[in-house]
Amino acid sequence: MKLAEGIAQHPLILFQDFRKFFLGRIISAIGDKFFTIALAWWVVSHGGVNSKLHLGLLMAINVLGVVLFAPWMGALADKLDKKRCMMAADAGRFILLVLLTYFLYRGELTLPLLYFFSFAIAAFVPLFESASNSSLVLLTDPQRLPGAVAVNSSIIQLSNVLGAAVGGLVLAAVGIMGAFLGNSLSFLLSLCFVWAISTDLKPFPSSPKENQQEQIKEGLAYLLNNPAIGALLLIFCINNFFAAPLMLFIPMVVKFLLHYSVSWVAVLEGSLALGALLATLLLSCFPKLNRGNIYQKLFLSGVLMGAMVLVMAWVRNGLAVSCALFLFGMSMGWGGIMVQATFQQIVPNEMKGRFFALSSTACFAILPLAFAFNGLVTQYFSLPLVIAANGLALMITPIAFLLIPQVREVRKGDLVNE
Repeated sequence: MKLAEGIAQHPLILFQDFRKFFLGRIISAIGDKFFTIALAWWVVSHGGVNSKLHLGLLMAINVLGVVLFAPWMGALADKLDKKRCMMAADAGRFILLVLLTYFLYRGELTLPLLYFFSFAIAAFVPLFESASNSSLVLLTDPQRLPGAVAVNSSIIQLSNVLGAAVGGLVLAAVGIMGAFLGNSLSFLLSLCFVWAISTDLKPFPSSPKENQQEQIKEGLAYLLNNPAIGALLLIFCINNFFAAPLMLFIPMVVKFLLHYSVSWVAVLEGSLALGALLATLLLSCFPKLNRGNIYQKLFLSGVLMGAMVLVMAWVRNGLAVSCALFLFGMSMGWGGIMVQATFQQIVPNEMKGRFFALSSTACFAILPLAFAFNGLVTQYFSLPLVIAANGLALMITPIAFLLIPQVREVRKGDLVNE
């Protein structure tokens, strides 16, 4: 009975425009998944003796675009119509991917061109993400907001599962060029679904009217004036430094340690995403699971993530590595949603676009260094040793979650440090 009630009150059931938003996001995200699989395999197959370094640099460049543009894109998302922001981001990525596919078709795709297009495509990501994250409260209601956050987080994980499941088939059937073209079409479909949203996504009436630079300064001031939130965000970012390179390691493990085909990249990434998806689905249907001391839960999830990375480093069995990545993904998804739900409940509506843009910048800012560093280090040290070092760090850094100030939401929306 409780399960039926939970499903009946699910945001996807109650809100038609939220369903359109969900469909648009998941279609483009599925295309992104098998695009990234094709991209990584092209680099490790055509990068020569420095393929590991090139893969690390490419992933770093992907993130660099987000880091550089997120603060300004977040200010735009607060200042402009969020629907138009999402449509503009989809249109820009569609055009760039069509051009990238054209160069691949002509046989003129080179690593410098790939770096350029990856950076340019990533530059549109913070505009879409800032606008979409700050639209959740408008597309749902406060009571279902935690469930909507979980659903929004589940989009990436669900698309990773579906994208990975079909990624190997797509590459076998239509090749890398087909994967690139498919991703461009997915952004076009996403644009159509966003266009169909009828909810008013114009700026909040109380949004400040200062210029973008002033808005960014206000976002930074809000973060600095709430040290409890800042501490939580900082430790989460540090933990991300050691967790994110897993996406760099997966194609390397498949090609250089397991010596399997590209389909196993899809299998391993799909296992990771399936674990994260299970966590997000549970929290979207049963938001009460998100209550309690999130700091203890973040500590436990970090320790489990580190242990599973150690399994990946030393086990040479594809099935065992898949199971480890499933548990890693489940812990990662659980922890990520707890942090996101906390921020959604505490940050004022008129500040959400800037806050999520700045928090994304903080989380992503260290990733180019993480990807480039690990890509470089694997040129000089054994791949299992580098992976194991990240796993040990993941088991140690979560201790900080138990030592930082705790925050909770009070009735008037004021922030309280405990």
